[in-house]
Amino acid sequence: MESYSLFQLNEYVRRVIALNFREPLWIEAEIAQIKDSRGNQYLELIEKDEEGEGVIAQCSAAIWYRQFQFIKRKLGDIVYDLLEEGTQVRLKCKVDFHERYGFKLIIEDIDPNYTFGKLELKRQEIINKLEEGGLMDLNKGLIVPAVIQKIAVISSATAAGYQDFKNQLLNNGYGYTFKIDLFDGAVQGVNVEANTVNSIKEILASKINYDVVAIIRGGGSKLDLSGFDNYNIAEAIALSDIPFVIGIGHDIDSTVADLVACLSLKTPTAVADYVIDRNMSYEARVEQQMASIHRASTNMVRNNELSLNGLKEQIRQSAQYKISESLSALELSYEHLRSYTQRLLSNEQHQLEKLNLMIDAKDPIKIMTQGYSYVMKDKKVVQSAKRLKRGDKISVHLKDGQIDSTVL
Repeated sequence: MESYSLFQLNEYVRRVIALNFREPLWIEAEIAQIKDSRGNQYLELIEKDEEGEGVIAQCSAAIWYRQFQFIKRKLGDIVYDLLEEGTQVRLKCKVDFHERYGFKLIIEDIDPNYTFGKLELKRQEIINKLEEGGLMDLNKGLIVPAVIQKIAVISSATAAGYQDFKNQLLNNGYGYTFKIDLFDGAVQGVNVEANTVNSIKEILASKINYDVVAIIRGGGSKLDLSGFDNYNIAEAIALSDIPFVIGIGHDIDSTVADLVACLSLKTPTAVADYVIDRNMSYEARVEQQMASIHRASTNMVRNNELSLNGLKEQIRQSAQYKISESLSALELSYEHLRSYTQRLLSNEQHQLEKLNLMIDAKDPIKIMTQGYSYVMKDKKVVQSAKRLKRGDKISVHLKDGQIDSTVL
């Protein structure tokens, strides 16, 4: 059997490829890896099976420096968003095979519409799946506390958006204080899904009663934010019992995370302003209620004072009437008592006069003027002769004198 050298085989393969792929062709693939070296872009392209699990094809590719500059002038800075690991791309490639360096695709152009179309299709599929599972409105149904103080933040510690958010809250002009706990993770690229889902699990497992969870990052393009068009992230948000607030820097389009979250705002600063405004609104309502209570209590005190003054006047008038009535009754009683006393005195005087006449009539002196006398023995009046015996010394008292004698 005839044998060939490795070079001969590779040269044959090169000629076959050159003959069959004379013109560049468009291919669809996913960027697995990309690196820059002296302005040249080296990519590793893959294609996965329908389930998105296993790799069924893989190939190296390159964009040479001059061609990359041409593509960048044509597409602008969006080229950097397209050339991200995990992005589905449509590339215009020249098929190349070198005897020493092997098979490679030389990229000449990029179709951005394909990538955006793929993203939108994937996004709509995720939305449909969430709607079928009844997950779209679960987090929206949660009530954000009237006062927000404890905030769990999912962001990158180095992200400018996180620093803006934190500074806006901590330097508010109302003296509000906040507990801000950062759950650090990627907010762009292939690690967004894993980091964000793990952070949500960690927040829920902490058992800390956070008022809200904020997912924030600075501004970015549609491709930058495509990491949040993810079913697992959306599901974790929907099933959480804490309200989520999204502020990931989009101007017009919203991600799937925005659609399922309780509240979606444009920027991290807008989230901070929302928190401050909500607290300020609550404080204003409290102050308004306090003012209403003050007015009501003032009116109540004033009305009670008027009522009390009326009662005082009624009591004063009633007391005066009672006193006047009592004085009249007392005067009447006094007059009755005086009249009664006078009558009683008059009667007693009359009785006394009668007694005096009786006494006067029985006055011994007066009686003795009529020829009467009385006998005394031992300074006692003798009322019966039986009490005397012979030899007793007695004295006989007459009107004008006394006779001492002896009983014979």
